Amino acid sequence: MATALTTIFGSELCVTAQPQIVHRQYTGFPGANGLTSIHLGTRGRQIFIAGRLRASGSNYSNARQNLVKKIADIDALRQLDQDVATYTYQGEAYYDCSLDTFELLRDQFGKAIHYKSNKECFCDFVAAITSQR
Repeated sequence: MATALTTIFGSELCVTAQPQIVHRQYTGFPGANGLTSIHLGTRGRQIFIAGRLRASGSNYSNARQNLVKKIADIDALRQLDQDVATYTYQGEAYYDCSLDTFELLRDQFGKAIHYKSNKECFCDFVAAITSQR
C-alpha cells in the first residue's frame, strides 16, 4: 500500500526525484595507460522534499504542541525499525523508500518554529528519502 507524501508532510511541498545513482569500480594497471571500470549497478535514487509544516490550535501554545507532535511523527519514520515504504506524489510512485534525513530550517535569528497568528504555527523543512529502485 502506498502512502501519499502529502499525508505525511502536508500539501505545501516541492518534491524532486534525482536520477539513479550508478556505482562503478575503477582500476588502473602499472605500466599500462588507461583505466578499466566495472559497472556495479544502480543504488537507487534520492528524492528531495522541501516544504512547510503547519499546525493550528485554540491558542499559540496548543498550535505549537500540535506542530511539535507532527515533527515527532515524521522523525519516527527515520527510526531503524521502520520498514521501507512506497510513497506517491502527484501521480508518481517512489518504491521501497526509507526516510534518510529530516531537518527543520532556521531563519537568520536561529528560530525554526514561527507563528502566523495566535492560533497557527509553521516551520520550513527539507527531507530526503532514498528509493531502492
